[in-house]
Amino acid sequence: MEELGKNKQNSFTIEQLIDEQLKNVDGENRIEVTNRMNKAFNRVFFENLGKNIAIVSHGASIKFLLMKWCKLNKKNQLEFNGKILSLNSPGVLKLLFNGENLIELVQIV
Repeated sequence: MEELGKNKQNSFTIEQLIDEQLKNVDGENRIEVTNRMNKAFNRVFFENLGKNIAIVSHGASIKFLLMKWCKLNKKNQLEFNGKILSLNSPGVLKLLFNGENLIELVQIV
């Protein structure tokens, strides 16, 4: 991590948001993490339609999953429906769906 961070201006997680190919030795890049997270999320989501569920993961992995519904702004912040997400770590997010459509994303803690 230290070696990778020498030429970077941001935290490693932010750098991975910007550069989807960046990864540690023997690690995963953002594309790989996102694919893994999407597969797991979809399985849990569709097996539990209409139920309240909790998903726990590493903060960077959650950010990469959120990029499914959020955009990365010019300041490298995630935005949902024009609102900047101030993601805490650790943190709790509430995602509210109407069918398969995310309609609300709120930071609870």
